[in-house]
Amino acid sequence: MYIIFGCGVTGNAVVDALHKSGKEILIVDKDESTLSQWREQQINVMVSDMESFDLNSQYCKNSNIFAILTGDSSGNLSMVKKIKEKMPNNFIIVRAFDQEEAEALESNGADMTLKTGDVLAKTILSAFETVEMEHSAFTLVNMIKESNGKELAIFLQDNPDPDAIASGLTLKYICKYCDVESKLYYGGNISHQNNKALINLLNMDLVNTKTKEAVMEVVRSAGKIALIEASIPSKNNALPMEVTPNLIFDHHQVDTSSVKGDFVDIQPNIGATATIMTKYIRQLNIKPDASLATALLYGIRTDTKEFTRNTSSDDLNAASYLSPLVDTNIMSQLEYPPMSLETMDIIGRAIRNKEIRGSYLASFVEFISD
Repeated sequence: MYIIFGCGVTGNAVVDALHKSGKEILIVDKDESTLSQWREQQINVMVSDMESFDLNSQYCKNSNIFAILTGDSSGNLSMVKKIKEKMPNNFIIVRAFDQEEAEALESNGADMTLKTGDVLAKTILSAFETVEMEHSAFTLVNMIKESNGKELAIFLQDNPDPDAIASGLTLKYICKYCDVESKLYYGGNISHQNNKALINLLNMDLVNTKTKEAVMEVVRSAGKIALIEASIPSKNNALPMEVTPNLIFDHHQVDTSSVKGDFVDIQPNIGATATIMTKYIRQLNIKPDASLATALLYGIRTDTKEFTRNTSSDDLNAASYLSPLVDTNIMSQLEYPPMSLETMDIIGRAIRNKEIRGSYLASFVEFISD
């Protein structure tokens, strides 16, 4: 059972949430009129102030969680002391108006304090983020549609990794939603076994632009240019310096003053660009198919090193959303891709040629083409 002290705005919101989730509750307040609506809903209520509340009641014997949510600071502190003295193992969450009050409550046994100012700030910031995401998604769709019947050329970072590949595939997915043709381009090579497996298993069509002339031919014929997992032309991507991308998506730290583009979304606090792209399809209510969901989750897992590097709550939320949608068979093959004979030979040479000196091991694998 949950015992809630205080039936004001905060208390009512907590009671409503607990009641909807089927929890057993006792509401304690000194004002009979504030309890009447809950009594009508068959919820346990008690008219009492905190000073006279009986901690020996049957309700307390069946309860292990107390929420003290009144506006009476001294009364809240007094109740915390009483509960901890009588029932030291019970969990107590208490409303606090500032840091000083929170510290006093915690030093006297409160397990958690709910600072109203912080909660309000977080709520407002969350609302700001929601509005900003809605605006960004709306702007993105409008910009894509401005391709005027021409292709949107999506350039990935050189030697694209799973995060870049998945993010590019997602933008292509959004383009399809906007009835705009698009194509993926990259510089460098795709040589890592996992990256090859991702492209092969998802039957992806990526165009390798080997020369500046080939890139400029694409740029001249395209309606819009997008850059993924890179933010400055010629820096780890095939675009020449003189080209200004229309759309830029990245999560790497960069001097934003040097980034030029019509639509720029760079979020270095996020662990993967695939997370950013997942936020866009969710905002646009575009449900990814199994292939896209698998690519996105694999991209997030790869760039966050299985959520152990630069991982944010956004990365975890995206992974939680994508997990039920993935193709588990494809994901398994991505995690354990087939090994080529050349790779096996290279590993064999590395083992044979090893030399150990103290705590160091060095090896020479000779010439490798992959």
